Amino acid sequence: MKINIILEGYLKYKYPSNLLELDYSKPVTIHQVLEDVKISSADVFFIKVGDKMVKEEYLLIKSTKVKLFPIVGGG
Repeated sequence: MKINIILEGYLKYKYPSNLLELDYSKPVTIHQVLEDVKISSADVFFIKVGDKMVKEEYLLIKSTKVKLFPIVGGG
């Protein structure tokens, strides 16, 4: 199962690549994927899988794209 992680916003510049690809042989949570690629949960404001917003506990059961969006600040 292939998981593509797409980093949005400033996350593109904070980590070595804005597109990360991982292979898993069984279902995996987004939390585990974040740990595997060493992305801090504190950097992620929301997560999208397809058109759905999901939480870190979401179980990925097939190859998919996961978009990570950072906290946005400003005034």
